[in-house]
Amino acid sequence: MTLTPLLAMRAEENSPVVWVVGLVVEQHNQVLMLLRRPDDFLPNLWEIPGGHVDPGESLHEALARELCEETGLHLSQVVRYVNQYDYAGEFGLTRQWNFAVKTTGGAITHPEHVAYQWASFHLASLLPMSDEMRQTLKLFWTAGNSLH
Repeated sequence: MTLTPLLAMRAEENSPVVWVVGLVVEQHNQVLMLLRRPDDFLPNLWEIPGGHVDPGESLHEALARELCEETGLHLSQVVRYVNQYDYAGEFGLTRQWNFAVKTTGGAITHPEHVAYQWASFHLASLLPMSDEMRQTLKLFWTAGNSLH
């Protein structure tokens, strides 16, 4: 799956200052959720793994790097594009691109977060998170979450 040409063109239309990627990691009908630190931007909210796209980095490269940095897992496949949204981030207008992915690896690490958990659709709907994150998860599940 080629990620960058069409999505990059769309991103440049509105000139966001910062690009961010998000990864919906699903196993056994549950998604991996990470809890933000209380001293971070959007404190104490749950989110999917992800982070900034570095200058000169493709979206695919950013997905692989951020997944490994935030969870210790490795990207094996980008299954599908889920959605995108813009928000006023700590460094200006930010566009987040979210993708459903398959991963490999064992134990979850979360050095940039307070905690992690695997959440079913019901549990995820009860967690405190941004409206945009809630919409991303809803779109993931309503589009059919089976990645296997």
